[in-house]
Amino acid sequence: MVGRLFFVGTAWLLVLSLVRRGSAETLIWQDEFDTLDLNQWSHLVTAWGGGNKEFQYYRNDRKNSYVRDGILYLRPTWTSADYGDDFLYSGSLSYPDCNFEPCTSSAGADIVQPIQSARISSSFSFKYGRVEVRAQMPRGDWIWPAIWLLPKYWEYGDWPRSGEIDMIEVRANDNYYDTSGVNQGCDRMISTLHWGPDASHNGFWKSRWEKSIADTGRDFADDFHLFGMVWTDNHITFTLDNEEIGTIWAPQGGFWYYGGFDQDPGGENIWQNGNWMAPFDREFNFILNVAVGGVFFPDDWGNRPWNWNDGHPMRDFWERRSEWLPTWHEEAAAMKIDYIRVYSLD
Repeated sequence: MVGRLFFVGTAWLLVLSLVRRGSAETLIWQDEFDTLDLNQWSHLVTAWGGGNKEFQYYRNDRKNSYVRDGILYLRPTWTSADYGDDFLYSGSLSYPDCNFEPCTSSAGADIVQPIQSARISSSFSFKYGRVEVRAQMPRGDWIWPAIWLLPKYWEYGDWPRSGEIDMIEVRANDNYYDTSGVNQGCDRMISTLHWGPDASHNGFWKSRWEKSIADTGRDFADDFHLFGMVWTDNHITFTLDNEEIGTIWAPQGGFWYYGGFDQDPGGENIWQNGNWMAPFDREFNFILNVAVGGVFFPDDWGNRPWNWNDGHPMRDFWERRSEWLPTWHEEAAAMKIDYIRVYSLD
């Protein structure tokens, strides 16, 4: 195979500059967010919880997704602001434009989902190119923003067989410490590839990179940053403000053997009809969302205001809102996107 090379800091900037000068780039798609173009973006409307036991109902509402002064805002709000606090304990919430089951969140053993938010998907899809996203992350306890990509056609099968590309995820808490005392809050971003034959065999841990900017005295909610990705037929590189975070080169024989899936769970290589980058050799589209709560916040980190074992984690979360709601300062709790630009690597 081609040798694996890794560059950091100024060395990476030099190589990236030489690559750009040596090959032409063409802008093939952009959204500068002068408007929220519903021909370019579609809302997920669901009480599903995002697959990670999250506490939001995703809806298509300009309280949660809107554009102002060339900036897209994805902002979580609380359900009681629209329906009253009693509704959480006795009501049933469903939107007529729901497009993914379940469509109804009802009070019962737990309360109605206490948060309203937005998740949007681009109609644009692409395979290979360079991506720039200028964005500012939210600040607020238990908020989970993400800029990521999913397959257009799921040609290799259900998640994670067809892959997932997470350009950036952040836990938006100011102070959120792991068991080693390291802050895992909004001064740290994560970029990840998900791939595997099933959810129990997901090789993400071999393609996951974290970047903390704590040493700068800043975090990702302070200001806008340029989040980037270079995706080719033999590697994927993630960048922050034009500096490399991590790179994975096409493994010899492909991801099936790199993940050890020929041994566990065994069986036929599900990516044998692709190239060595499979499943990352098909078209993907953008997903932008702001979740709240869920399993992204581990059991043994921080003073988490809910318990998965008592049967009503959302009620726990809501009834301890005096601990976290003061950290949500209006639009500071929103993820803000200035632009997304995609260039072909000709």
